Amino acid sequence: MTNSDSLPWDQVVGKEGRDLLNRFLLGDKHAAAPLSAIINSANAGHYDANLAGTPDPEAVLVTTSCHLMALALLNRLNGLTAAEFYKDDPLRYVRTNYLVQRMLGLERLTLGGPNYAFGAEILGQDMIYSDDQAPGSDPGAPLLNMENWQDLPEYDPQQPVARFVRESLQQMGRLSNIQPVAHMPAPYPLAAEIFGQEPLIGALTSNPDFVCELLDRIVTRVLTPWCDDLVAAIPDVWLELSDASGSPMFIGPEKFLGFAVAPVRRLIEENSWGHRVFVANYRGDLPPSAPTRGRRRRRPEGDSAISFEKLLDAKKLCCPEFLMRLEADAAPAERYVEAAMTLKMPLYLGIGAVRLDRNSISDVVAAKRELHDIARQRAGLIRQVSDALQEQGTPRTSLSWPGDLYIEDTNAETHIDLIHAVIAGAKEGSSTTHQRLAG
Repeated sequence: MTNSDSLPWDQVVGKEGRDLLNRFLLGDKHAAAPLSAIINSANAGHYDANLAGTPDPEAVLVTTSCHLMALALLNRLNGLTAAEFYKDDPLRYVRTNYLVQRMLGLERLTLGGPNYAFGAEILGQDMIYSDDQAPGSDPGAPLLNMENWQDLPEYDPQQPVARFVRESLQQMGRLSNIQPVAHMPAPYPLAAEIFGQEPLIGALTSNPDFVCELLDRIVTRVLTPWCDDLVAAIPDVWLELSDASGSPMFIGPEKFLGFAVAPVRRLIEENSWGHRVFVANYRGDLPPSAPTRGRRRRRPEGDSAISFEKLLDAKKLCCPEFLMRLEADAAPAERYVEAAMTLKMPLYLGIGAVRLDRNSISDVVAAKRELHDIARQRAGLIRQVSDALQEQGTPRTSLSWPGDLYIEDTNAETHIDLIHAVIAGAKEGSSTTHQRLAG
């Protein structure tokens, strides 16, 4: 099959295209040629006019980052390595990511990437690139240590990865007809990437002044000029800072409040583009001693009880436009519904990646039923908040953020039938109000 023989667009984004993608990921070699023809057609620009689609602004939509699945496809089909995929061709990167999302049935597009690794590599951190996996910092060769941390490099807009990120965002906006969203590391995880996760965690207790100075230096020398550069090139860009490692459930609520929040607030408060900065992936919304799912989490040494309201307020300070509840958050979704209505903020809800991992599923039929119901119920809650806010005069947001219903990771091991179950459930729940989250 040649490029000109590839499927027409309505079949690419229909059942035939989804089944073809699924068969290839499951090892069907007969699917390689037709799938390769589709990808080649996409990268030749034949589908550019179709990628954005026409998502219903009133619907509760599913979104997810697909860069790991896209990498797996190109590596298996063409032998493309991770370094080539992530750094050589921004237009190919965007087209392939968007194509995979549309083939999966997703209508709200996003552009993920190895956010933490990119931030570190821009500064000169030694990286580890395998052929078919996202890059990561070399843990045995951190860029900074206690002897040289004050020599933290400055952001260089001409560094190759910096150029790749900037040009990818420009192509993102052009092909999607949405305001681009940059995915960047927040101050704390960038420090962890270039100093080392374990040494940084140790320094939180043994040398907190050093940690604060390092984070301030990262804000001043790296993230502020990086954001300046992106806003100058793409004025309508949104600046999403990712920070899983600085979350309450990883470093404890007090250290989260004491170290992770303040440098993000600096970026928001001290810059003209600060209102475009947000962190949506902090995990952990209850004090460690609070009961969750029938068990009690042991409180990390040195952490005192901090209320849900205080943690939620801190997360809101770093994400002023919407509330996000991730799978790892333990407070019931109804509490987020109440908070969203009180604060007049849209509600986004996550679905954990492990729920869709084919290696974790023993009964696919049962998993499809469960995910359909979860998606229907959570979409109903999102719709409940949206309807209430619209009645109060707050229009429904159409911005290209991680919402509405966010599958928290997608890769080559994600079961495509389960993604489809989530999408189907969300469509059903999108038209239903006042659903309750079960389980």
